[in-house]
Amino acid sequence: MRPLRDTWLIFSIVALLLCGVTIVIPQIRLMAASLFDEGGRFTLLHNRDGLQAVPEMTSRYGVAQTPEGLAITLGTAAGLTVAVADDRTLLITGTEPLEGRRDAAGALELAAGGALFTLSQQAPRTLFGTNTLAPLDLQPQSDSVIRLSHAANAYITFENTALALSPVHYLAFFTRSETVSATINSLVIALTSTGLAAAVGVSLAYLVARYQIAGSTAIVFLVTMASVSPPFLGAYAWRLLLGRNGLITTSLGLDVSIVGLHGVIWVITWLVFPIIFLLSHSSFQSLDAGHIEAAESLGAAPARVRFSIEIPLALPGIITGLYLATMAALSDFGTPRIIGLDVNALPVLIYTSFLSEAGRNPALAATGSVVLITLSSLFLMAQQLYLARRGFSVVAARALPRKRLSPAAHALVLAAVGLALLMAFTPHLTVLVSSFMEWRVGLPRADFTLANYATMLRSGLGPAWVTLSLGLAGTLAATLLGLGIAYVVIRKRYRLIAPLLSFTVMMPYVIPGTVLGIGLIMMFNQAPVQLTGTWFILALAYLIRNLPFTVKASEAALRRVHPALEEAALSLGARPLRVFATITTPLVLAGAVTGATLTFLHIVTELSSTIVLYRPPWKPMTAVIFENTLVDADFGVSAAQTILLMLIIYIPLYFIVRYGQIQGKSGGS
Repeated sequence: MRPLRDTWLIFSIVALLLCGVTIVIPQIRLMAASLFDEGGRFTLLHNRDGLQAVPEMTSRYGVAQTPEGLAITLGTAAGLTVAVADDRTLLITGTEPLEGRRDAAGALELAAGGALFTLSQQAPRTLFGTNTLAPLDLQPQSDSVIRLSHAANAYITFENTALALSPVHYLAFFTRSETVSATINSLVIALTSTGLAAAVGVSLAYLVARYQIAGSTAIVFLVTMASVSPPFLGAYAWRLLLGRNGLITTSLGLDVSIVGLHGVIWVITWLVFPIIFLLSHSSFQSLDAGHIEAAESLGAAPARVRFSIEIPLALPGIITGLYLATMAALSDFGTPRIIGLDVNALPVLIYTSFLSEAGRNPALAATGSVVLITLSSLFLMAQQLYLARRGFSVVAARALPRKRLSPAAHALVLAAVGLALLMAFTPHLTVLVSSFMEWRVGLPRADFTLANYATMLRSGLGPAWVTLSLGLAGTLAATLLGLGIAYVVIRKRYRLIAPLLSFTVMMPYVIPGTVLGIGLIMMFNQAPVQLTGTWFILALAYLIRNLPFTVKASEAALRRVHPALEEAALSLGARPLRVFATITTPLVLAGAVTGATLTFLHIVTELSSTIVLYRPPWKPMTAVIFENTLVDADFGVSAAQTILLMLIIYIPLYFIVRYGQIQGKSGGS
């Protein structure tokens, strides 16, 4: 009975079960859908012209015309021969014994050569459908011959629904030009955009962190603002400016367009640049002055100090920034969808394969999802292995004084920073200006108006309330659950449960949003827990997707709280939950608030999982804006909605930055 008295052990077991049901099992089902294949089917048409196969409705089986009839190959040795007996009867002969029967639901089945086929027919009806079709019927003639009766002019389908372990989906994925090009395009987009963003982000982060730059605090704050913009915002704004009929290309008479692979890379470069800048800036700021001063005292040139001391010591932050940027680029759904034109990428391919009304292919979507998760995991492994093989720790860290620049160099750095910020904020400025312009037939007019905001208010703020409710509920749930899980991992350290819980919680970190959404649909699309199309499945997806942020932020804060404070309260008779609520929680509040803020900002800008999971009336603002931009609807109203979404994002961001500054000042004093 003692384990039952351990409240944290019970919490750990419940949390692990919840994570297993919502994270692990959906991904296992996705993998199973990619590894298991249905036995296939073949369809025959029997009419006045005789018996013939229907290739468009045949898969996995070979059908050939022979003098005896149609020969169907079932396996290496087994097979069937189907011949015409009369206009409504076929004779089926097998190389192995045949058996006809009906299942519990009354469907006709044929067992042949280890395969079990379900038989169905489609036949033409009269104009008003008053004629009665003759039913399918099987009559055994011998052990290996069965007589099949059917309706006149019928399409007869033999479908083998048995699942078998097969690599066929992966073979098809890596041999089809469409899927191979989507995989290559995703890698090219991710690696190229990350490389370009790193060249800009790391260079500017070094200059801002190591030299006295005017307005450096404001620069960092502006880059932070750019890092939480809606992911699809840049795609449509740049297309509006530099598309074939864009504002800039038309006004300058340029016969160019940003639409295409180069445009996707350009947009994502400025989308992920802030991530690399912020993490690199933090690493350069935390460098120990002693290492650099020792190298300089030994006569090392500034360039050698920079490339042999400063950058290597800052690599943990730089490499982490590169990884996060690569993941963001690899899983980006909105940008390729809006500005890619004919450029296929894995997230778009997965979405269209799973949800498209035409050409729907769930097996292809599942296989693509596994490939995308594998690529994400490989990038994570590469990052972890690189950092684990090298040492970056220092014994002590003394603040590094910033160097002065000459007036010309200072002006050049400010110009470079200003240009980078202009590129990052071009979508925001474009949307802001567009929201006050009059739009007719998809084209803007240089007339100031508030009509777009009036139209937005008249059409209702339902999507805004859906976004806010999901943001607040998801943030609250992720913060409470994340804080509890972090406490178990850091303080309790149960031998098996704690590491397993830590690993499971971090799995969504490498699962793209589109893949996560498909997994949840496969898991919760049937009774007794049918959540598909409801508010709850969106909240669940946002909770799962952002749990790593709250857990890691709380873990970092807990590591700075000495266990002796909790042990003292326990020794005085306080219960564990009371100690956690009154002592631990207040001490880690700053870290928890940081994780909660990141969670809220990610929820209100989430698109990739939203676009898969939402159903009216539970339609968040990101889905509304994305769909309006995709169909070239009135962009003025979409711009007004985007401004409202940006206010929802930036107001809490401003307060959390102010909170951090106040905490920093109080800590310093």
